Parts: sequence; structure tokens; C-alpha cells
Amino acid sequence: MKKSRYISFFLVLMSLLFLTVSFSACKDDTAKKDEHYKKAMGYLKEDKDREAIIELKNVLKLAPKDAEARYQLGLVHLKNGEARNAFQQLQRAATLDPSNLDAKVKVAEFYLLGNNSAESRKNVALVLEKDASYVDALALMANIEFADNNLDSALEHIDKAISLSPDVDRFYSIKARIFSAVGKPEEAEQALLKTLEINSENQTNYKVLVSYYISRNELDKAQGIIAKMVELFPDSPQPHLLLASLHIKKNDLAEAEKSWLQAIAIKPDDASLHIILAEFYNKTGKREMAEKYYLEAIALSKKPESLQAGLANVYFDWSQFEKSEKLMEEVLAKNKKNQVANLVKAKFLVKKGDNKDALEMLTGLVHDYPKWHDALFLKSYAHFKNGEAEISKNTVLEAIQANPNVSKSHAFLGLHFLQERNLEEAKSEAITALKLDPRNFQAAMIFAKSTLLSKDFKAAQKIYEEILTKTPENVEVLADLGLTYLGQKNFAQTREMFEKILQLRPANEKALSFLLKLDKTEGVQNKDLIARVEEQITKAPESGGLYVLLANIYLSENNPDKALEVLSKAREVAPDDPRPYAISAAIFRKTNKADLAIAQYTKLISQNPEAYGTLMDLGTIYEQTGKLTKAKESYQKVLEIKPDFAPAANNLAWMIAEEAESDLGEALRLAMIANDSLPDIVHIIDTLGWVHYKRGSYDLARAEFSRCIEKAPEIPVFRYHLALALYGEGKKEQAIKELEEALGYEAEFVEKEDAEKLLATWKNE
Repeated sequence: MKKSRYISFFLVLMSLLFLTVSFSACKDDTAKKDEHYKKAMGYLKEDKDREAIIELKNVLKLAPKDAEARYQLGLVHLKNGEARNAFQQLQRAATLDPSNLDAKVKVAEFYLLGNNSAESRKNVALVLEKDASYVDALALMANIEFADNNLDSALEHIDKAISLSPDVDRFYSIKARIFSAVGKPEEAEQALLKTLEINSENQTNYKVLVSYYISRNELDKAQGIIAKMVELFPDSPQPHLLLASLHIKKNDLAEAEKSWLQAIAIKPDDASLHIILAEFYNKTGKREMAEKYYLEAIALSKKPESLQAGLANVYFDWSQFEKSEKLMEEVLAKNKKNQVANLVKAKFLVKKGDNKDALEMLTGLVHDYPKWHDALFLKSYAHFKNGEAEISKNTVLEAIQANPNVSKSHAFLGLHFLQERNLEEAKSEAITALKLDPRNFQAAMIFAKSTLLSKDFKAAQKIYEEILTKTPENVEVLADLGLTYLGQKNFAQTREMFEKILQLRPANEKALSFLLKLDKTEGVQNKDLIARVEEQITKAPESGGLYVLLANIYLSENNPDKALEVLSKAREVAPDDPRPYAISAAIFRKTNKADLAIAQYTKLISQNPEAYGTLMDLGTIYEQTGKLTKAKESYQKVLEIKPDFAPAANNLAWMIAEEAESDLGEALRLAMIANDSLPDIVHIIDTLGWVHYKRGSYDLARAEFSRCIEKAPEIPVFRYHLALALYGEGKKEQAIKELEEALGYEAEFVEKEDAEKLLATWKNE
């Protein structure tokens, strides 16, 4: 019993000691917390934000639920442009202290900036429930209603805010936006003039009014307001920045440059002004000046990492990859989470063809920054390079939603529509891209190609002729312009375009092929065609494609021996081109020399087992003569010796795809190897498309077949394949149109009879 009492007494004593110690510790923590908070407030008065942040964080270490400390920390982060940190702290402060209405309003502002008007509305509604006269909440609700296009309600809320606080200038700016949206420009102007009447020292009010006048093309009024600003604020660069914008609107780049230089002269130590001028020089193609001002901005900045990452990005876009990579690595060594530097790193991965790792990195960036246009755009491009057309298209749509004013995104979406043969949508996106940036060459080409493919040859001609004035030696433009002339049966100008291509690019077999066809229609004899090709070969002796053209002429005059001789030379100068192997094998088969050729190649291989070119010849002959098992064995041996040998990978991919119980995963792997090695050979692109088609990936197949048609519109089998893919997607009308076009060609193709039967079936369905 005594023992029990002793223990009880001991426990009571220890409890009292513990409470005493705890109470003392709490008193100490409270004192320390108050001291840190007091220091933080002192630092804030002295504009020592970094020191204040440290002290406020010390407060929160001791008292994580201190709502006021979190609120103040959120405000200082907001002041320094650290949006994510500001949002986190203000949101937590509003939760911990529901009476802090300002915190809740600021959280709602963040939601609205993030295009989440529903969440913003919910937070503002809670504030107005507690205080229906809270003017900042009323003004924000006006902005929310404006964002949701509830303009009457927006006007009602801002009028209430103004009635309660008639001397707040920014409320009239909100009202001006609403008036402008409902088509009341005079009322909008008066509201903006009211902001100057209330606060003539706030440069933002002048800036908004100038921007309004510029948007309405009332440039004289805008210039008048800027002149007042120059007089009122002689030590501010802002009026000169506005004047530069006015000159840009007038397309007076020289005056815009002068205005930016004046702004820098007023405030030479402002890094942001140097960046603005650097970006102007970048957009106008003055790279040396752009680099100069980027570097000056970096030297002036207290936080140079973000600017260095930006310059690394610019270097990449200029194809100055060594400079870009070096700067990117320097930034990541200091801060491995720098978002722009990581974007540049992802760009390098895409450039190297490592799309899988690039997409992994970009998925992380998009998760952290879901509205970041550049990350979304690059992610879309990586999906595109990875053969994921539909995902790519959806992602570029997200990029456009994040920032609808970027020309390259609209051009890229236009490219997707072009590959889908949705020509009107392709034109529309190209036009939007050109409005945003008239120098966007890709957009101009998409618009032109869409017009050409719509068979509006005369309109396409005008577009291409305009493009040609700016890029007079662009082979792609010359070739497409030639096709517009051909579509109008203007053969003399067609010839002129393709002759010019050969002058610029003597190895261009496509141009020579069109010229040979024109010659044949004019009755030129084979011997003269041969002479023409042989003359061109002297100008481009390393072009395997020219030898292929020559071999085909010899075949047309029934001279297979000479064709084989020429094809042997083609294989010598272009061993990766699959065509010489296939044509040679077809010749051996037709001339009943396949067995002799097989015996000859087998002997050569026994003498040199590593001769992958000979193995390739042998595999092609086996394939042409129906000995498919042996053909596969030959191609596999080639790939053991040279794993990236495109002709073997291509042929083997096709063979596997055509098997009854095919390993389509392996076929896809091989087709992608071939395509990576030779991305511009249409028959290899066709194989990749065919494998996608057999796998049921009709959108991917359609994208590849569209590429084939862009590169070789004269080959009908590609349109037949495209028709199959479109039908698989459920686009029956487009499929019928493509099939009819394929059957309208004079050129024969093996599947022509199947295509005719299929067209009849589709039309009767």
C-alpha cells in the first residue's frame, strides 16, 4: 500500500514538474515568436523583404497556425512577384482566420488569374456574405462576372463599389472595360478619363488610356496622352515605352527602337528595360544587338539565373546549341528546378530524338505550371515527333487556350488539320497565325498548301508567288508553285520552276522527275531522256535518286541489264536507299534470273559474311520471289550487323505487318528505326503508316500517309492508303474523296483493282 502511494505521489510530482517546464517553454516560444514578428515588421518598413521573409518563417516554425504571420508572408511574396508562394500563404491565412477578408479576396484574385472563375466566385461570395459593402470584393465580383460574360451583373457590382468608394481610380478602369465590351466606347473613354481626374499621378491610369486609344486605332489621341506623360514624368521610362508601342502599331520600327533607347537612357540600371529591347531586336532579326542587351540585362540583374535561362532558350531557338547548352547547365547547377532551364533541357532531348525522356520532363513541368504555353507547345511537338498525332493536337489546343496570341501554336494546329485533310480548318489556323506574326513562314506554307490541295490552283499560285518574293531560293516553295502551274496546265512555267530547283539543288530527283514527265508528254525520246539524266548525274554524282530515275528509263525501254548496272551504282552511292534493292529484285524476278542472282549473292556472302549490302540484295530477291522465311532471315542478319539499316528495317516491318498472326509491336519498332534513319523517304513513311493502320491506330496512320502525299502527290497508292486510314477513323466522305482521287491518276498501282471494288462498296453502304 505504501509503495502504491509512493508511486502515485511520484507521478503527481513529475506531472507538476512537466507542466512547469512546458509552461516555461511555451512562454519562451511565445516571446521568441513575438520577437521574430516584431523584427519582420521592422524589416518590412525598411523594404528589407528577404530579411522579413526569414523572420516570418521563424515565426511559423514556432507557431505554424499563426494566421497573421502567414498573411504578412503572403503579402511580401506577392510584392516580390512570387505568385505560388504568395497564394499558398494567403490561402492558409484565410483558412486559419476566416475574419481576414483581405486574404480571402486576394486568394480569389489568384483563382481568377488562373481562369478558375468558379472558385474565385465562391471565395468572393463568402466575403460578401460577411460584409456586403466590402468594396474590393464587389470590384472583384465585377471582374468575375466580366470573365463569365455576365456584363449587366458586372456593371451592377462595379457601380455599387463606386457608390461606396467614388474616389478609387481603378474601379473606373474596370467600368471602362465593361463599357468597351458592351459597345459603349464614349462611356469607356469617359471612365478612363475619370481615373486621371481622381489620380493624375498614377502612371498606370495613363497607360490604360493609351492602350485603349491604340486598340481603337485612335493614334493621335494616344500620342497626345503620351506627350502629357513625358511632361509630367520626365524621370520615368514608362512614357517612352508606350511611345514605342505606338510606333510598333504604326510599323515604324526605327522610331520604336529610338523610344526604347530613350527609356534605357532614363533608367540605365533597369534590367527589365534591357530585356524589352533585346526581345525587340530578337523579333526583328538583329541577333547581335539582341544578344548584347540580353547580356547587359543579366549583368544588371540581382537575380540573373532566370535571365540566363531565358537567354539559353533564345540561343536554342537561334540554333546556337553550344552556347545554349553551356548556359542551361550553368543555371541548373545553381538551381535544378529552374523551369526555363528545364524547358531548354527538354528541347535538347527532343532534338536528339529522345522523346520519351522529354515527355517525362515536360509532363512534370506542365503539372507544376499547367497554363505555361511554352511547355505545352513543346509537349505537343514531342508527342508529334513520337507519332502521337491525336495527343499532340489536343495538347497544342491546350497551349492555345493558355495563350491564344502565339503564332506558332496556331500554325502547328493548322499542320494537324492539314494532315487530317481538313483543309478549311488548316487555312483558318494559318490565317490566325499570320495575323499574329506576318513573318511566320510555316503558317504561310500551310495556308498555301491547303489552297493547293483544295485545287484552287490560281489562288495558290498567287500565295506562293508572294512567298517566293521573300524566299526566292526556297526549293519547297518553287516545287509547290510548279504544281500550281501544272494544275492550270501551264507547262512552260511548270518547267521553269523545276529547272530552277535543279539549278539550286542539282541532286533534286523530284524536280527532274517532273521535267522528265513533261518531256515525255512532249514526245521526247528515251535516248534524250537518258542523256538528260546522265548530264544531271555529272552535276550530282552522289545522288542515288538520279540513278534510280535513270534505271527506270532503261526499264521502260526493256533494257534490264543496263538498269541493273545503274542500280548497282545507286546502291554504291546511296546504300541506305531501299529502292535500288527492291527494283533490282523485281528485275531478277521478271527476267527469270532470280535463282542465278541468289546463287551469286550467296557465294559473295560466304566470302564476306559481314557484307550487309549483299545480304540486303539477297533478302529483297527472296521477298520478291515469295521466299518470305528466307527473306526475313536475310533482313535479320543485316540488322544484326547494322541495327539501324533503314532498308532492312523497313522491309522487315512491312513483312511482319502483313503476316496472318503478326507481331505488330515488333513491326512498329522496326518501322520507327527505318523512319528515324531516313525520315524523308516516302516509302519508309508509308511503311510506318501501314503498321499504324494494321494496329488500328488510324489517326497515326493518317498522319503518315498525309506526309507521303505532301512529299509525293503524284503516287496514287499513298492516297489509297490514306483513304483506308480515314475510313478507319469513321471519316467516310473524306475517305471516298481520297479514293476517287487515287483512282483518277493515270499511273497504275498494284492495289488499283482492290481500290475500285472498295470504292463501290463504300458508296453503296
